[in-house]
Amino acid sequence: MRYKHIVWDWNGTLLNDAQACVNSVNKILVSRNMRPVTLKEYKSKIEFPVINMYKDSGFDFGKESFDDLSEEYVQNYLDQFDSIDLHDDARSVLTGFKNLGLKQYIVSASGYQILMDQVERYGLKEFFTQIMGQDNNRGESKVHLAQKLAGSLNCSPGEILFIGDTPHDYEVSKEAGFDVRLVSNGHCSLEKLMATGAKVYPNLTELFNELIKA
Repeated sequence: MRYKHIVWDWNGTLLNDAQACVNSVNKILVSRNMRPVTLKEYKSKIEFPVINMYKDSGFDFGKESFDDLSEEYVQNYLDQFDSIDLHDDARSVLTGFKNLGLKQYIVSASGYQILMDQVERYGLKEFFTQIMGQDNNRGESKVHLAQKLAGSLNCSPGEILFIGDTPHDYEVSKEAGFDVRLVSNGHCSLEKLMATGAKVYPNLTELFNELIKA
């Protein structure tokens, strides 16, 4: 395998939390007498920065604060912590890369403290050389985090692979100079992922198995 570093997205890629995110959004929508969305609809609409998704759903941020809405969403999400788990194969794939001697990192749009709480909750901290999250809960672009990580790694861009589950992960990887692979069992529809032109897999196991054969 030519890669020396694996950079992970967190939400949807390692953490199976798409339904929890839908529930969190729907609680906001219903409280404002707006129509809730299905998981399928959410996967077809999700984008970063997430403020654009809310605008498309009819929110008027001239009338209410996006920061307040973000905190409301985060509280709804935190209320579901006990119902969220890793994807079934996340730990085994992390272990597989570790056993191959690759260094692993997380670059996430999630707020750093929430990210760390979850990583520690599932006992995964030992797998990662560095964990990078946002300093807020606004669901903003994480390009700057990926670029910062890229600048700290003393290797050629072709030796770094980014694994994610959204078109934004594809965009982040290209801005940072990483190779990229995507999985379709997270936050985004297969159609939107295929439109990026990246290689897309149904799960992490199939992605890992192809990589070790290369």
